[in-house]
Amino acid sequence: MSTTVRFYPHSRTPPTRPQIDAADKQYLTQGAPFKADVFVIDVESGPMVVKDFAQRAWWRRLIGRLEVSRECRAYTYLGPMPFFPVFFGCVDGVALAVEKIDGVALARAPDRATNRGDYLAQIRAALDRLAELGFLHLDARNNKNLLLTPEGRVVFIDLAGSFWIPPGRFGHRLLRRLCALYYEANVIKWETLLHAEGDPRQGKKKSPRYLDGLYDLRTARKRLRKVPGETKLTK
Repeated sequence: MSTTVRFYPHSRTPPTRPQIDAADKQYLTQGAPFKADVFVIDVESGPMVVKDFAQRAWWRRLIGRLEVSRECRAYTYLGPMPFFPVFFGCVDGVALAVEKIDGVALARAPDRATNRGDYLAQIRAALDRLAELGFLHLDARNNKNLLLTPEGRVVFIDLAGSFWIPPGRFGHRLLRRLCALYYEANVIKWETLLHAEGDPRQGKKKSPRYLDGLYDLRTARKRLRKVPGETKLTK
């Protein structure tokens, strides 16, 4: 896959390193030894979010270059979509810039139960489209990676953990089936989180790590076996 980053007509160009260094930063994540700094800056063209590995150790910057390159390629592969931030571009190999999404985490939205049907429909539409493209967003299950804008739009963020095979390429059909299974499990999780009476898991003893995810995958598999067509797991 090409590493060329294209910019869309409605996009702004990414900031330069001198602009980042001189800008006032509103940190969303800072100082984690193995993660990028994530902050909001405004360089006279409006606020944007920058993910930056520049302050990490030299060996972490090397790995950061791979992560930034992959995330940039992911945005480029998908193109503009209403359920992702606008991609502004790669800064200098260790940083990238995207649109700042004004909103709250969907899992904490005050109207999450009232508008449950609409939000679930948006999530399913987004994940169905990604599955068609053979795009596996490995962090789509993370509560922190789904935001809700004031206009009621659900937006997925953070494409660092992703893998894709374009339609027509070897392995696309298999990956599409895996995407369908994984994404259906995600929908099941959000059906639980957005339950009208609140998350039924809240207040109970926390399950061992990944157990809920495995249970959701099992339920998703049962669902998909009943659905005829391309996403059916068994014939």
